[in-house]
Parts: sequence; structure tokens; C-alpha cells
Amino acid sequence: METLRAVRKGTVQTVVLSGLQGSGKTVVLDRFLEYCRSAARGVRVLSATGDEWEAQFPLAGYSQLMSTPPLRAAANDAPAAAPPSDSPDALSPGQVAKHASTFMAHLEGLQAHGTVVVAVDDIQNLDSDTLHVLVFAMRRLRDKRILFVVSLDLTHSQFVPAGVLAFLTGHQVSCLPLGPLSPQEVQNLAQHRFGIDLSATAAHGIIQHTGGLPLPVVELLDELPPEIWQSWFSSLPPSSRVRAQVRSLLNGASAELVAVAEAASVLRESAGIAEIAHVSGVTDVINALDEGHRAGLLGLSVEQARSVVMFFETGTTESVYEQIIPSRRIELHRRAAQIVQVEGDRLGHWVSATPGADEDLAAELEAYARRQALVGAWHNVSTALFSASRLSGDVRTANDRLLRAVDALVGSGNMARAQMWAAAVDSMAPSALRSSVLGYLSTASGQNHSAQKQLEMAWRTSNPERDPAAAAQVAQRLVLHGVASWDGPLITRWAERAMSLTEPGTPAYIESEAIYGLGLYAQGRLSEAEESYRKAFEHASENAQKQRVQIGAGWLALRMDDVETAQVHFEAAAPTEFRGGSLRISLWAEAWLARTHLVLGNWDAAAATVARGSVRLEASRMPLIRPLLYWTAAELWSMRGDWDRARYYVSQASVQPGTYRAMQVPASLARARFHEARADYESALSVLQPLTELDPWTENRVSFWPWQDTYVNALVMTDQLDEADSFLTDFEHVRRERAVPSDLARMAWARGRLLAAQGEPESAREHFETSLAHLRGLNRPYLRARVSFAYGQSMRRAGKRRLASSVLRVARDLYDSLGAVTYVDRCDRELKATGLDAGNLPDPSDAVLAAVARPHTQLTAQEQAVAELVATGTTNKEAARSLFIAEKTVQYHLTRIYGKLGIRSRSELAARFRVPD
Repeated sequence: METLRAVRKGTVQTVVLSGLQGSGKTVVLDRFLEYCRSAARGVRVLSATGDEWEAQFPLAGYSQLMSTPPLRAAANDAPAAAPPSDSPDALSPGQVAKHASTFMAHLEGLQAHGTVVVAVDDIQNLDSDTLHVLVFAMRRLRDKRILFVVSLDLTHSQFVPAGVLAFLTGHQVSCLPLGPLSPQEVQNLAQHRFGIDLSATAAHGIIQHTGGLPLPVVELLDELPPEIWQSWFSSLPPSSRVRAQVRSLLNGASAELVAVAEAASVLRESAGIAEIAHVSGVTDVINALDEGHRAGLLGLSVEQARSVVMFFETGTTESVYEQIIPSRRIELHRRAAQIVQVEGDRLGHWVSATPGADEDLAAELEAYARRQALVGAWHNVSTALFSASRLSGDVRTANDRLLRAVDALVGSGNMARAQMWAAAVDSMAPSALRSSVLGYLSTASGQNHSAQKQLEMAWRTSNPERDPAAAAQVAQRLVLHGVASWDGPLITRWAERAMSLTEPGTPAYIESEAIYGLGLYAQGRLSEAEESYRKAFEHASENAQKQRVQIGAGWLALRMDDVETAQVHFEAAAPTEFRGGSLRISLWAEAWLARTHLVLGNWDAAAATVARGSVRLEASRMPLIRPLLYWTAAELWSMRGDWDRARYYVSQASVQPGTYRAMQVPASLARARFHEARADYESALSVLQPLTELDPWTENRVSFWPWQDTYVNALVMTDQLDEADSFLTDFEHVRRERAVPSDLARMAWARGRLLAAQGEPESAREHFETSLAHLRGLNRPYLRARVSFAYGQSMRRAGKRRLASSVLRVARDLYDSLGAVTYVDRCDRELKATGLDAGNLPDPSDAVLAAVARPHTQLTAQEQAVAELVATGTTNKEAARSLFIAEKTVQYHLTRIYGKLGIRSRSELAARFRVPD
């Protein structure tokens, strides 16, 4: 619309809507033209639509433009005569130039009566002569009220003349690329257009299936029943448009192209040239691919690592596959099994070629699953065992394989699909394996009590002497239950049990050993924990099992202030695509990686990691990890002052009672950090108070989450000094095997904050300086900023203005480097309250700061700070919390402010501080 306004002032412009087929170009263009028809005054429209068949006729598109009656044309405006377009003979350059001149004259005549819009949809399908006429006019028309709007699909522009294409993609035009929809946009589309409340998981599934292109998204939402989106789905069907298009293309294709297309739909990712030739039986595959490429059906993608035959449009693979008759489909899968190299793919084709029971194939699949389990590739394990279950000859064996398939699903992190099998598992006869699977599923779902009940039942009914491997697996599930509970003795007891029942290198041993060190640390046995991980790395092979050791070692390194090493471990543990690892472990790694970025001050990286992790987290439906990931997000956006986003993440981090400690603590910290950033210390305190019992730090139990200094600060800021002193004294006297610098810094600044509130500024200063000294040599800008802000605020309250100004300036610079605008603003208020830095602060642009610079020089620095806050609607209590002074002191300052300014109310104060228009 802005471009249209510019054109109406006498500027010719060209706008190109670019995107893939189905990206919504036509819809956007139609909406714009609808606006021109209904809302824009004095706009005339000439329109044309490109068509592959008409493109063979010279000036076919030109004929559309010249014969279109312009909208709101004057009574004496008559459409220009359209040239004949029924001859396929190419025009000479002179003839094209003549038509271009005629077209330009026509446009100039129309624009004399108002703005002219020339709209072309699918310009890549216009005939070349019309393309030249259009670009000729676009290049030469000047100072006219003419807007050219065209849509272009670059992937189908092979017949567009090079010069024309260069202009349409060059600097002389305004290009508006239409990218794929985001999950949130898919959810909004589903709600507003179809009334469907789409879950985040379903939205991600739709995007994965459609590439996020609006056309296939709309088709699926329109054609499929709404209830399908409320459950897990492994795949989605093609739309009726794609089905019809595929049928039409195959009906007109040669037998060779049909055979190649069928082979490609069977082979999918394995569809190389040699594989296609073997499965299809076609000797000249390239010739068939040429035909398929010209038809817009499929093509050859050649990359450095491989070449593969791929269908052009989403849903085509499924459309081709479903039209193959069953007997031929079985034969094609048999041929594919003979040629593909990857063992899992080979077995998959044999499964697809075997409609009935086949115990030999089932046994081969089970053996493959055991080998994949040894390297932690749980997705492959689950796929193989589900197939083995279907092929089993008796019910008992089928159920056993099915149970282990669901167990592997949980191990892979695919909770969405695993939950769909929960009812089937629950209906099976009681057994140790059944209880173990249900317990594992409950653990990953965050259901503490249910997990404990099921896993204890699994252990009681297991037989370690007869089947030690099965018993070891149950013990390993109890280890995971222990770490989610952050129960050190529980972790080490069951880890030792699991490792005693099996051999190094087996899944139960590796996964137990990967968590064992955390259990030792949770009991304060730090040196043993470090030695445990040194040994674990010696046992772990370079495969997905190492992912477990890396995540455990990263947790410990993060807690022991070796944050840079933690980052290396988390980054190595996060990828799963090439090692077949666990999505569950990967999500843990990404959640802790986001936290590591926050600690190191890489806040943009933290935000990006949260965004990436949240997509995978919502798709996996794994509640156990949600609070950890969204705690970091809530804190980051609270500090950056994006309150709507912060509230969203606080809500996403929330948990129900009865969940694990590893969920409850970060959920509480997300809320506490949000309230603290808003200077709402009463709310922060109410959130943190339960942690004193939920997550205590004693001589035999070490807390993993650093919340204690925040709790002391909330107590001090709410004037509960005795409670703060009691808690902090007990915390300081807890025996620690080794000092951790960041822990010492937190204790010292908390003590400094308390001493300042108790009226001992010199002792407070010593503790603040000690806190900062503990952080020297560590890259901890966020923690250093927190300490410096508290230090400066405390010294300002004690009347040490120069010291306060110096320290607050450091805090401000640190917060500014992090983008923490919430505390940059608070630092600015504190600096002005010192009365020393008003001239050095950034040039104010908001109403209150601008007002301070003008008429209120008779106010003291403290009075100005109070006046600024109250003038913006802040209550006395909120102002007191922000300025770290007593509420009655705020009222005292207000009384003096009213007297000095000759006003009597808060509204008059707000009016006095308001900037004139």
C-alpha cells in the first residue's frame, strides 16, 4: 500500500512477488487487486495470467492486458485493439518494439485519468514477446502514475529470456519474497480460517509435510477431518489437487517415466540413478528424467555427497506410491531390498514386501535392533522392533517386541508417538518389562509418582540372576528417575546396580555411567564425580552413546564454573541427525546450552538456541525438559523488557504439583526472575520460599540451581532482614569439598546487600568487592552486572554517591552490552539519583527524562528519581523497591516535591513532567 501511495505521486515502480509454487503469491496479488477495486480511488487495473500452453503464442499475454477493461475507466476510455495471438510464428525485434510503444502509449493515456496498476500472475509462464514488451515499458516509463506488480516462481523460470529475468531480479525492482509459514502462523491460519485449535506439535508436523507453503497447508486443513490434528500422526496424505495433478501427468507420460516415478516413490531418499535403474527396469533413466523434468513432475538433484531423484511438489511421492497396485508395489520393494546399501533401509523394503508373518525376517530385524541399541540409535531400534512385532508368528512374542519398540521410542525422544501406544501397553498382561516401559514413559512425561510406582514394580518383578540385562535396564530407568528428582543417593545406588549387572559398552551401562557423576556431585563428592566422567569418556565410543556422557559432563562443568567446557560438551551432544542419537538427550543439551549462552553473555545465541530447541521440544511433546528451556527464555526476555514474550515463556515453563524437582525448580526460577525484573520482590519471594524445602543445600546434598542469592535479595528488598540473615548464615556455613568462584561471589554479594540494609555500608562494600574479586578471570558478564548493580544501589542509598556512580556505570555498560534494557533503565535512574551523572547519561527521548532536564532543577537527585517513577504511574511501594529505599521515604520525598513544585496530587505531578506536543 505504501508503494501504491508513492506511485500516485508520480513514480513508476515495479514490485515482484517471488516464491515457490504454493507460497501464496496469487493470493497476495488478488488481495492487493481487491483493495484496488474496493478501497483505492481512481485506480485502473490491467491484468494477465501466465499459462504454459498459451506461452507458445506470440503476444498472448499482451492480448490479455490490452483487452482487459480497466477498472473505473472514464466513459471515453476504450480498450486498445489487441493484436492477433493465434499464430505461433515468432515476431521480429522491430515488431516487438512497435507493440511496446503502443503499450506504453496506452498506459500513459490511462494514467492521465488516475493511477494504473499492471498486474501479471505467474509471469514466468508468459510468452517471451509479451515479457519483452513489459520489461521495455518498465525500463522506459518515467514520472508516471504506473505500478507494475508481478508474481514470479524462480524455480520454473527456465524459459524466461535471460535479460528479462535479470531485470526482474535486479536492483531496479522491489522484490517481496514469500517464505514458508512459521508454526505460529500455521496455528493462526487454522484458527481464523477453519476454526481448528491446532497444537504446536500438529503445526510442526504440517510444516514438515508441506515445507510451510501456504497452498498445501490450506489444502490439508480444508480436506482432512479436524479430529486428526488432535492425535499423533506419522505422515499426512497428499491433497486432492496433488493427486489429480499426478494422475494427469502419469496418464500422459511414457511407460518409462511412469516406471521411474514409481521406483522413486518406493526408494525415496535412496533414489540414486543406479537404484532407480535397478528397481524400475528402465535402461535410459536420464531420458525419462528429462521427460519428467519438462512435465514438472520430478528431477535429478546432484550434490557433492550424492545425487538423488526427487519429486518437485510436496505430496507427489505419496500420490505416486498410492496409485501403484499392491502386487507391483511388493515387487518394487523386493527389487529395492536387493540394491540399497543401508541395512536399515534394506530391511525396511523387505518388511514392505512381506504382507504376512515371517519369523525369519522378524528375527533379523530384532538382531539389527540389538546392534543399533549398542550405539544408542533408538529411533532405528523402535522402527525395527515395530516391524518385527507385526511379522511375529505368535502373540506373546509380538507383544514383547512391541513393548521394547515403545521403550525405544521413549529413548529416542519421540514422546508424541510413544504416548499413542500407552493404552496398548497398559492393556497388556503385567510383567517387569511392561512396568518398566510405563515407568520410563512416565519419567519422560514428568509424572514423578507414577514413574516411581511403575519402576519399583518393575524391579520387584524382575529377575537379576536369570535375566541380568533386563534387570539392568530397569535399574537404569531408576537412575533417570533419580536425576529428574535430583536425588544423589538414588542416582548412585541404582547406577551402581545397573553397571554391576551388565558390561561396559552396553546401553544400560553407558547411560547409567553418564549420570553417575551427577549423583556423586549431588552428594557433594566432587572429586569422585570428575573422576567418574574421566572414566566414562574412556568407555564411550564415537557414536550416539557418547552423547549421554557429553551431556552429563556438561552439567557438571557448568555447575563447577568451567562454563566454556560445558558449552563444548552441550554443542557436541545436541546434534542427532548423523549419529542416530536420542532427541531426549539432544533437547537436554539444547536447554543447557541456552543456559550456558546466558551465563557467558551470548544472549542472542541463547535466544536462537531457545527458538531452535522449542520447535523440536513442542514436536516431541516432552514435558520433562520444558521448564529448563523456558526458564532461560523467560529470564532473558524479562531482562530485555519484552514483557509479552517473557510472560509467554513463564507460562510455558509452569508445571503441575507432583512433577519432578528438575521441573519445579526451573519453573519457579522463571517466575522469580520475571518478578525480580519488574521489581516485584514480594511476588518473587513467594515463588522462591518453597525452594528452601524443595531444593535445600546441606552438607550431604548439593543444589544444582543457583537461586539462594536471589532469595536473600528478595528477603532484603521486602525488609525481612532477620530471615535473610538466618538463611544466609546457614548457607555460608555448609561444608563444601571445593570452593566454586561463582558460588562464593553469590554469597558475598548477598551478604553485602544484607549488610547495606542493616546500616553497615563499609562492611557491605568489602563483601561486594570480594564478590567481584571472585569473578575476576571468569567470563561472567551477567553475574558481574547483577553484583555491580546491587553494589552501586546499596552505596547510593548509603550516601556514597561517587562510589555508587562509578559502580553503577560499570553495571550499566554490562547490561547494555547484553541488551538488558530493563536494568539499563534502572541503572539510569540510580545514576541520576546520585546527582553526579545526569549530564553524562544518554540524551533523553521519553517524557519523564526530558522533563527532568527542564524545569525541576530545584529538586534533589533523590527527589527527581522519585518524581520520575511516580509521574509514570508507579506506586509508592513500587518506587521504593526500584530505588531500594523505604516506602515511607518515598512518601517523604513526595511531600517535599509537591511543596517545591506547588502541586497537590500525583496527576498534577504527571502533568508537570509531561513533554509538550
